[in-house]
Amino acid sequence: MEDRKRPAADNNDSAPPLKKQATSVNGGSKPHPDADMPWKDDLERFQKEAILRQMQEYKREKSSLESRLSQMSKAATFHNDHLRVIDLWFKQLIDEVKILLGSSQAEDQETSFKSSLQFEDVEEFEKHLKSRSEDIRAIISQVQSKSNAPADISEVQTRLAKKLAEEKVAIAELEKTLAEKQQLEESLEEASLRYLVAEKKLDRAKSLTVAKLEKQQSMGTPAGERNPELEEANNKLTAISEKQKEQVRQLEAENASLLGQITEIKVKSSKFTDDDYAHTDLFKHLRSQYDDVVKRINHLEATNVQLREEAEKYRSERTSYKIQVEDETQSTIAEKEAQLMRAETDLARIRNARDELLADQQMRKAAQDQKKTSSLKLQELADAREARITALESETQRLRLQIEGSKSTNNINDMPLEELRAKYTSLERQYSMLNTELTSMQTAYTKFATLASQKVTDFGAMEEKVARLTAEKSKADQKFFAAMKSKEARDVEVRTLRMQSSKTSDIVAQLKESEAATRSLVSNMDKQASETKEALNTAMNKHRAIQQQLTESNILMEGLKNQVAELKGLSISKDSTLGSTASALRQAETEVAGLKQSLADTKKSLDNWKNKSLGNSSSEYEMLRTLALCTVCRRNFKNTAIKTCGHVFCKDCVEERLTSRSRKCPNCGKSFGSNDHMHITL
Repeated sequence: MEDRKRPAADNNDSAPPLKKQATSVNGGSKPHPDADMPWKDDLERFQKEAILRQMQEYKREKSSLESRLSQMSKAATFHNDHLRVIDLWFKQLIDEVKILLGSSQAEDQETSFKSSLQFEDVEEFEKHLKSRSEDIRAIISQVQSKSNAPADISEVQTRLAKKLAEEKVAIAELEKTLAEKQQLEESLEEASLRYLVAEKKLDRAKSLTVAKLEKQQSMGTPAGERNPELEEANNKLTAISEKQKEQVRQLEAENASLLGQITEIKVKSSKFTDDDYAHTDLFKHLRSQYDDVVKRINHLEATNVQLREEAEKYRSERTSYKIQVEDETQSTIAEKEAQLMRAETDLARIRNARDELLADQQMRKAAQDQKKTSSLKLQELADAREARITALESETQRLRLQIEGSKSTNNINDMPLEELRAKYTSLERQYSMLNTELTSMQTAYTKFATLASQKVTDFGAMEEKVARLTAEKSKADQKFFAAMKSKEARDVEVRTLRMQSSKTSDIVAQLKESEAATRSLVSNMDKQASETKEALNTAMNKHRAIQQQLTESNILMEGLKNQVAELKGLSISKDSTLGSTASALRQAETEVAGLKQSLADTKKSLDNWKNKSLGNSSSEYEMLRTLALCTVCRRNFKNTAIKTCGHVFCKDCVEERLTSRSRKCPNCGKSFGSNDHMHITL
């Protein structure tokens, strides 16, 4: 199975081991690339000392952090005790204030409190800020209820102003202290950084390996122990450092010149002169616009003066016309008021005449109705009288006939038949006349009875009417007296109203005077308003012109900003390109200096070997052959250099690393790409 896992290759002991082949029988790890180098022991010792220095630095940080932690814990304990004591002192202070003010529940609480605020025997507090706020509210409410005299507001305001001033002073001092604190913190950080750097330098100075290397570098190694590769690398690094120092000096000089230019540009940009502004396109454009605006303003001012004169003329005409219209209106109003007074007087007179005529008409109508009733009654009495006259006439005739009959009754037996017949006829005539008389008497009696009953009824109605009129008269008398009293009250009111009217007339006169003054003030205010409107219109026109100029300036400024942004982008790209080019140039110069130094060292070694080759020294030849062999495979000569670090190997080893994707230098472990190697000739 082991045979099947091994590749089909020649079993050559001198060949280098493959990449995935174990270097020991039990599958050990790959040896370090510098395992065969002469500085392996120094490297391990240097690494151990570096680790020791780092551990010492960690130890110092740990001790400093522990000290800070102990200080913070002590401070926290102190502050906790302080807060606890303050809280207990505050509670005892509240109890003292309650005792001084007198609580409503004093009989339920203990009153044996000490007069001083003591808290030595108290270990814990019960509640925190919530109970404290409740106690504060209760005490404040009691103090407000107990206070009899309010505080002086002016004194409180004065004290408040003083406190505000003190607060501002304290704020200023606090800001100053904070600034000083920040500066001190920055200086402390810088000092700490310098301290750490100094400690690192001290540890490095105490290191034996570093001291040995510096001693070897300053004094040089002995001739028997000197390594040509180390000398070559040292010379190369010295040349590179000299070149880098020269480049740094050049960069510092360029940086100083650039800083001077930047300072000069900043000074110029912070304070431009009039000439700088005058040579700009924007200033020229604004200057032309300003001249145009000045011309327009002059023209507008001339037009404004003309319009103001016309406005003054029109205003005076308007004022005179307004006064004329007001006078005409007042005269018309006075005439109308006089006509209205006359019309009201005529109306009152007409109403009085109408009332009198209506009363006369009612009286005449009542008299006429009474006359009609009297005439009707007289007619009825006349009819009754005529009936009575007729009855009396018939009675008279009857009595005459009766008298004549009584005269002839004595000789009735002696009378002849014709006389008897005549007498009978006269008796019948009397009888008929008696019937007629009875009828007329009945009629007259009926009429007289009707009239009598009517008179009785009328008399009763008259009595009732008299009683009602008497009651109405008493009521009318009462109303009359009440009316007289109200008339007297009205007279008093009329006198009061007349006095008020006189006062009102005075007030009206004063109001008219104030109205005249107000009208004059209104006219003045109208003038001022018109002038203000004109000024406002002028300012609005100026504002529009300036706004237009500002818009144009903004447009021009946007264009200039875009140009500046484009130029900035272009300058940034140019700066980045220049920086990359400069860095590449510096790197190339460094490589060239290193290669020149390598070439010089190679030439020196070549000359030395040429001189030594005359002696045919096999040991020196073997040493040179060892130097020329690849340090990885020990089989091929060095013919390929890695650009990133400068180490030289054979082409096969470099190609093998590229194909196996282990693209790191075997000596220093620095990464390189497929294009980071070049062919060299030793």
